[in-house]
Amino acid sequence: MRMEGAPKGGIGATPFSPGASIPVTVVTTGNLPTIAGATVITMVPEPGHDHDGAECLVCNTRGNVRVRLFELLEEARTGAIAPFAAVVVDARQARDPQGIVDALVPGKLPAFGLRDHTVARRFKLADATP
Repeated sequence: MRMEGAPKGGIGATPFSPGASIPVTVVTTGNLPTIAGATVITMVPEPGHDHDGAECLVCNTRGNVRVRLFELLEEARTGAIAPFAAVVVDARQARDPQGIVDALVPGKLPAFGLRDHTVARRFKLADATP
């Protein structure tokens, strides 16, 4: 089942349906690229929340690109946002931009639950700025 007007292999039916992976571009420096049909995610540190975040559940989930990508899938599936064909992650202000890139490289970081496996199946790292 595919939503009318949705790009082939994009956010058509459910996040669990087979199809082409959605390309993700992570920008750590420079300008954001313009990619047709892309949704932009901005990864910024929480103001006033200035600890390392290692043991903080809020930091671990808000800064987790996998969580945000899964949320995008769900929002598109339910019609809360328009279907998208690509994602640009603005990691220029993130505390650990390399950690964001690593979260999208298959096998680089462990998966925690069905959410991470779904993201690994539906998204692929297309490009990352140095």
